[in-house]
Amino acid sequence: MKLLNTLVAALSLALLLGSAPASASDYPPDYPVCNVNDSQTTGPFEVIRHTSKLPGRFATLTVSYRGYLRTKYRDDQISIFVKLNGQYATLPASAGTNSDAYIYLNAGTRNCTKCMRYMNTPLCNAHFAAGGQEGVWVCEQPNATENNIFLYGWDPYGNENAWDIYVAATANGEWDSNLGANYFARLPARTSCW
Repeated sequence: MKLLNTLVAALSLALLLGSAPASASDYPPDYPVCNVNDSQTTGPFEVIRHTSKLPGRFATLTVSYRGYLRTKYRDDQISIFVKLNGQYATLPASAGTNSDAYIYLNAGTRNCTKCMRYMNTPLCNAHFAAGGQEGVWVCEQPNATENNIFLYGWDPYGNENAWDIYVAATANGEWDSNLGANYFARLPARTSCW
């Protein structure tokens, strides 16, 4: 009985004192937790969404073009029109490595660096010039075009909405646009990337 009372007292004391709070490893904010690709081919386009963390705006969109304008113009002379859930832009294409012209958009933070005073990088220099603390993760942010395109890509809880995407290509006033209707792809909504 004495032993039981001692154990109960020790357990009660341990519960009252609590334990030190657990802390996770100090991964950068852009650290990929998972990787899932959703893709769809529509006409001469392939539309690829790569998600690396949910909830949150951690996804990229690649639109790859393999249509007839590539036989008439260099890839850097082609622009790709993309419209995602009502937000749109026409962006200059780059030459791809898979016989394509493509655009690449990133919705989330990227290239995160833990800034220390001895570092001499533009990102950290700007952070310290603005009065930032040492040992803080600082990341590049989406540009204005990316913020606009991805505006309705997520719900208020950070889950991915379904992405309704319209695409077309243009060069020197010529369009590959499905006779003006644009090519359409729908990528599914996601609440997890596992």
